Formats: sequence, structure tokens, C-alpha cells
Amino acid sequence: MEITIIYVSSNRENWLFEKRIIKFLLKNCGGLPIVSVTQKPINLGKNICVGDVGTSGFNMFRQILIGLKEVKTPFVISAEADCLYPPDYFRFKPKKDNVFYRNTNLYILGFTRNNYRYKPQGSTWAQVVGRKHYIKILEKWFKGAPMWSPEEKSFPKERWKKFDVWDKQELYSTKDPCVSFKTGNGMRNNTPAKNSPIESIDYWGRGRDLKIKFLL
Repeated sequence: MEITIIYVSSNRENWLFEKRIIKFLLKNCGGLPIVSVTQKPINLGKNICVGDVGTSGFNMFRQILIGLKEVKTPFVISAEADCLYPPDYFRFKPKKDNVFYRNTNLYILGFTRNNYRYKPQGSTWAQVVGRKHYIKILEKWFKGAPMWSPEEKSFPKERWKKFDVWDKQELYSTKDPCVSFKTGNGMRNNTPAKNSPIESIDYWGRGRDLKIKFLL
């Protein structure tokens, strides 16, 4: 195995919902090793509990950096507590260890709507990265910064005052989509997405049915 899942959670979601997310992650990930970095202790892979440090982009990336330093494989793949991933997401084979590979087959399912909306241009919640490269980038971002900062929601962009602070990126697309729920309990209630509503998508089916399965 050359890749490890880094699962990050602030544990603000309803616990029954997050348990369903974890169950599906374990079902679909093909037995890949997992390092989970959370704000409450959970039983998932090697768990590192950082305590109730608050929900922000800054703290999320700090949790990721803590997880990266526990990983033994050359690559890591992202997983978050409000996202669903199909099996083929975990089968992507990166060719370069200095690139952020971002999946573009992404959809948002809001808690006030029963339809999906497509999210273009990829995201940090569905990417594969070389471990050493990711550590190098994060350590640059955190140089001179405090350990935790619950106020910096849009870190690293707001700290660096740039629209895009990421290093080399390459986009790819899985056959089946990844889905991010917007429940109202996460860091952001809204994520930029195309406005055209989609009732059903491959692998996951109708948005209404998926919400009933995971949220109710």
C-alpha cells in the first residue's frame, strides 16, 4: 500500500450521521490504512484527538499536518466527516509526488434541498497528494503562526492575501462522483457550485433518497 487516508473531523456533525459516513468510508476504501485526526476521540484507524480547538480552515489544515506526520506511505488521500466517496476514488494512481491531484467529479447536497449541484474545479476534500510535498506546503503556511486559530475560516487565502495559494495542481475525474453534504453543522453552510439542480447522479441515486439514508 502506497497511500493512506487522512480523515479529518471537527466532530460538529450529528454523531449518527458521522457514524454512517465512517461506515461507508470503511466499506468503499478497499482496506487502505487510515489516520484520523479529530476533535473528539473516535474509533477509526489510528486516531489522534486534538481536543475541542474549534472549526476553521486554519484548524482543519493544522489537523491535516498532524496526520501527515503520522503517515508512513508516500501518498495521502483526503476524506472528511461530511463527505461520501465511491470505491473508485480510492483507486486513483498518482504519477508525481509534488502535485495536488484534485478530483473534479464532485457534487454538493444541501440540507435545505433535495437536488445535487455540481462543484467545478475540484476541492481539498477530494484530492491525492504526495505526503512530503504536502508537509512542505503546510509548514510554509504555518511558519510563525499560532498552533490553533478558530477565527481563520478561509485559511490559507486570508492569511496570505491571495486568491489561490496552492502549488501545482492537476485535475482528474473519477467514474463515480464524490458528494459533500451541507448540513448546517460544518464550517460553511454554502460551497460554490453550479446552480442547475440535478435530481439524481450515478452511483448515489436521487438526492432525496441519499438524504433520507444518511441524515434522517
